[in-house]
Amino acid sequence: MFSSFYETFKRKDRDYQVHGFTVLWLMGQDLWLKDQITELQKNLVYFSEKKRFYYWELDFKAQKMRLKSLIHEDLREKLFIYKKKFLLGKDDLLSNYDCFLSQKLLTIPLIVDLKLAEFIRRQLYYCSPKWLKLQEKYYQRGENLLNLTFERSFIAPLGLNLLEVFDDKIPLHKFTQIKQNINLYYEKLLINFQQNSFKAVYPPRFYAIMKKQKKDMNE
Repeated sequence: MFSSFYETFKRKDRDYQVHGFTVLWLMGQDLWLKDQITELQKNLVYFSEKKRFYYWELDFKAQKMRLKSLIHEDLREKLFIYKKKFLLGKDDLLSNYDCFLSQKLLTIPLIVDLKLAEFIRRQLYYCSPKWLKLQEKYYQRGENLLNLTFERSFIAPLGLNLLEVFDDKIPLHKFTQIKQNINLYYEKLLINFQQNSFKAVYPPRFYAIMKKQKKDMNE
């Protein structure tokens, strides 16, 4: 059922874009983001330098729209999101859509999951396919997930699992709505993760500003 619905969605989305339309999907109640994100919802996510991954929701009953941005998830696949509401008929949607990219740089504080090691141990004990597959990759490298320490935050943007980065090679998820090349963004974030130099997660624009500031200081 999911495959059939997804193929129909992709065809409609492609047809709109071929005819020159900018596609903006507003998600009804059945597709509102909750604690976790599905594969279908991932293909309805957009991306910008200021808002990172973002997602639009439409609430007819409350006459509101919600912009959920800075979308991140932890190793338990729990979502971390910044939310902004717009009132239908009162807030100028087109104006807000055009200007929200220029708003201030928002951040989400990093949180250390003190029970993450125990969570992973349980996933392996109960033979979770996802975690067994990841453990196999570690075994092939002569390593073991259970020997890792988790005394830092592993919250990351969508499509990036920090435990799956080997030799700085980042496996990426493909998003239907995202046409930009986001590899550089992941690479910059990975560098900061390895250096453990930040206490919050930032949008891509932040790293560009930091790079420019360092360059100016060295000149």
